[in-house]
Amino acid sequence: MRRVEIMAAQAVQQDILDAFALFEVPAHYTIIPTAHGWGNTTPKLGDAVWPEENFLLIMYCEDHVVQLIERALDLVKKKYDHEGIGFFVL
Repeated sequence: MRRVEIMAAQAVQQDILDAFALFEVPAHYTIIPTAHGWGNTTPKLGDAVWPEENFLLIMYCEDHVVQLIERALDLVKKKYDHEGIGFFVL
């Protein structure tokens, strides 16, 4: 069993979920809709200076599902190569 965490701009959230459906990633996750942070791209702080915000998706799954998630995220990253999409597996 693995814990998967994905952090990305709210603007790409639906694209990620659509890619999950395309690769048949089970819809067993929790989304924290608003997360602020400063990573390798523009800050997402939800304020007047940096108004964008991130979301956080957490999922517990088996190893074979992690591979499907990686393929789905690769597809989204090709479309949004300027957006940082954090992907962590514990």
